[in-house]
Amino acid sequence: MTSLEQLLDIEAIRAVKARYCRMLDTKDWDGFAGLFTEDAVMDVSQDTGNPAITGITALVDQVKFAVTKAATSHQVHSPEITLTGPDCAKGIWAMQDRVVWQEGASPVPGVASITGYGQYHERYQRVGGVWKIAALTLTRFHVDMHPA
Repeated sequence: MTSLEQLLDIEAIRAVKARYCRMLDTKDWDGFAGLFTEDAVMDVSQDTGNPAITGITALVDQVKFAVTKAATSHQVHSPEITLTGPDCAKGIWAMQDRVVWQEGASPVPGVASITGYGQYHERYQRVGGVWKIAALTLTRFHVDMHPA
């Protein structure tokens, strides 16, 4: 693989993550689902206490549960992307998210909104020539909880 091909792959992965943020925040659930491999794994256990989720349907259902009744803004920065094979890669992204739930819709009693800071740790797989997220783990360093 040439250096140009590697740079194009890294840029394609960056675009997948940009779409992840946009589609999550605009609640484009079909587009969001299309960003993942069929057997994708999402681990947000640090937030939820629940085990990792496998498969697009379960993954999207979990995200919908958390944010359908919220205004959200997800931002990612400073990606560290490593190609680990011709069709696989891994990445770490600094992240910040803001979640403001509609009145009475917060899953956290007494909390109206949060601002979180942390990292996404991800694996990517090229499927049919398209880069997709194969695994995502969210780790948080800090969460500001804003009372109702």
